Amino acid sequence: MKKSFLRIAIHISIAFIMLYGYLIAMGFNNWVQLLSFDPILIPLLFVGLFLSIYVHIFLHEGGHFLFGKLSGYRLVSFQVRRFKYSQADHSLHHRQTASPLLAGQCLMAPPKGDYAELPYRGYLLGGIMANALTGALLYSAAFLLELKAGSLLVLFSFVPVWMALANLLPKGQNDGAVLREVSRSMPARRLLFQQLEMARLIEEKVPFTDFPDAYFESLKDAQYQKTFLVDYFYMVAYVRALGELDFEEADSLLQTFSANRPVTESVYWPIYVMESLFCDALFGRVANAEKKYIQIQAHPLLKRYWYANNRIRASYAFFCLIDIEATKKLLGQGPADAEKSNTELDNSIELRLYRWLNSYFEQ
Repeated sequence: MKKSFLRIAIHISIAFIMLYGYLIAMGFNNWVQLLSFDPILIPLLFVGLFLSIYVHIFLHEGGHFLFGKLSGYRLVSFQVRRFKYSQADHSLHHRQTASPLLAGQCLMAPPKGDYAELPYRGYLLGGIMANALTGALLYSAAFLLELKAGSLLVLFSFVPVWMALANLLPKGQNDGAVLREVSRSMPARRLLFQQLEMARLIEEKVPFTDFPDAYFESLKDAQYQKTFLVDYFYMVAYVRALGELDFEEADSLLQTFSANRPVTESVYWPIYVMESLFCDALFGRVANAEKKYIQIQAHPLLKRYWYANNRIRASYAFFCLIDIEATKKLLGQGPADAEKSNTELDNSIELRLYRWLNSYFEQ
């Protein structure tokens, strides 16, 4: 709570300093002059500032791309909210749902070579530098305009400056936190590069069973448990076990994850809560599943994940509530074209799980 308050205070202080510095430099001494504008412009200003966020998200990810390319990285995918470009098939997709935690992402595969020698700072800092440069340009351009128009440009420069600070100051798993982590230890750096390599395999639709086992050795090595970058490997290993319908292994991975890592601090915490409820339902841990259900309903973010996954809801309805009709209804709602059989759908782990649940009603 104190850290969040400090971050907000820093952002407000910087915005105040930027605006005050601009007004002083422009010789401002008349507040009435600055505030004399049509009130209807206020909502338009807020709308403009809100829409500009998407522009700066694009520029942020573009910065990762540019500096990644200069460092020898190869593009895997480029996403801004629900629009995602995939390099594997050179196509632009509009996703029906977007992760509440993901505003944008430029995934790039690192160059070949020894992990200890591969560059990483340019790729990780590229987005921050793009936002910082954009903010500086907007702020500088304000001095070329008359006071009122220049003040508006100063306001619009706050967005990229805020984004640069929000990503630079380490928090969660943002760019600054990842950079600090991989700069501290070789194990963390190794995990970063392996994560990017696995992201490329996933984007290219390589079956999880074909992933090199070397990627998951970190889950058995204590030195890797000290960094939050290992959390991603728990999640991928869990999905791989689900794809093989190896629920015992999947459940074991989640339990090991919660035993070794501070799960509530992980960006994967919402996924952990949802999937651990799924495993609790499957293995008859009804009391645990009910506690998590109550937790989900009381938390807005978890609730969004809950209503976005009919497979988990159906499992809870079937194994915990013993509500056959509700289970059939939920299974019938997704995934789309669940009854069709083609190569793309057969490779879907989520579809495999739906078919497994439906098998209970095929008698």
